[in-house]
Amino acid sequence: MINIRHLISRIVRNKSFRNGIFFSLFSFLNSGISFLIMMLMARYVQPESYGQLSLFTTMISLLSIFICLNTNGMIGVNFFTASKDVIQRFLNVTLITSLLVYLFFLTGMFLMKSQFEDWMGLDTAFQFCAISVCLLQVVSSSLLDIWRLEEKVGRYGVFSMLMVISNLVLTVLFVALMKLDWQGRVYAQVLTCVLFSIIAFIVLVKKGYLKRVFPLKKDFIEGYKFGLPLIPHSTSFWLRQGLDRYIINAFFVQSAVGFFSFAYNFANIIQIIGSAFNASYSVNIYKTLATADADSMRILRRNCRYLLSVYLLLTLAVCLFASMLIPLVFPKYSDCIIYLFPLCGGAMFQCFYLVYVNILFFYKKTKKLMYITFTCSLLHCFLSFLLTKYGVIYTAYISLFSNMLIFMGVYGYSRRMLNVCVKPNGD
Repeated sequence: MINIRHLISRIVRNKSFRNGIFFSLFSFLNSGISFLIMMLMARYVQPESYGQLSLFTTMISLLSIFICLNTNGMIGVNFFTASKDVIQRFLNVTLITSLLVYLFFLTGMFLMKSQFEDWMGLDTAFQFCAISVCLLQVVSSSLLDIWRLEEKVGRYGVFSMLMVISNLVLTVLFVALMKLDWQGRVYAQVLTCVLFSIIAFIVLVKKGYLKRVFPLKKDFIEGYKFGLPLIPHSTSFWLRQGLDRYIINAFFVQSAVGFFSFAYNFANIIQIIGSAFNASYSVNIYKTLATADADSMRILRRNCRYLLSVYLLLTLAVCLFASMLIPLVFPKYSDCIIYLFPLCGGAMFQCFYLVYVNILFFYKKTKKLMYITFTCSLLHCFLSFLLTKYGVIYTAYISLFSNMLIFMGVYGYSRRMLNVCVKPNGD
């Protein structure tokens, strides 16, 4: 009992743990307000308008994968090992790349206007809004990344909270009061992105990270070498989380999609907490790997094991809580309880993956990471197409299986990298 209290005390006093708690809190608040916005939209617009908004949101999520070609990741992996002028150059690589990709997409949209409207289901004006939102978000996201790396949790939280509150207020104004239908939500999102990207730009200039320093050729090469393999990697998340719903809808009635999606909401709780902790813990990993001495490696491995235990306990708690809550509060969704264990288990392995993937990011092994995640995601899609027709429960267990495979691959390769790159006297 004394050892357990001592362990809990050490975890609570750990700075990474405390920062993770705050990042989780901000993440939950932001997610809650975003959920409120979607409920507001359902209250004030018709189903067909809601569908148009979904197409707009889907376009943003797709284009966001490509807008900066993932070059922004170079800022984090070099933050603790490179001088400030190197970070300045990599930030400029990200912004220049984003602008060039933005112009490329705009050119394609206007040259193939009718084709893009057919593909996207949106008028050109709203396609322009979607790609502009992606570009503007790069600036504000860059500031948030730097605050995260500096462990300025308060500034990170206030800035991100103000963004979602602005989205909420403007959505109420345009949709509920001015009756602008789904387009009002688009206008709210665009205005919010414009406002906060300007603020982020000013702050980055004042902090000395954004200067008129043109990157070197090697900066672009290193940035693209790091970022391009992450495009299939990023796409793999959509393949494992988004495609399943379309496959279920193809074989079963829409209520089956509803049960599956409702159960997935509880798995998302685990993933939100894992992602929030990762925002803080990744900074600790980068700091530790920058020194890579025996003691710091021993502590890193121990902390990783602690975090795995926390995610295991969290998953058990969420499964138990959801199993008791659904029959009492959401009885018409009781049929989804059978999906809780595999979906929450898959989310747990996704959190396990987050614990170790930053080691591969630090050593710039994104190409190897792409092979692991994309191959497992293709296997996931194949199994889902093959087995879903026999029951949605198979789809849920496929999610568990593919996420477990990805974790095992990342865990094994990260251990190999530590053994190769850490000093001989390391643990």
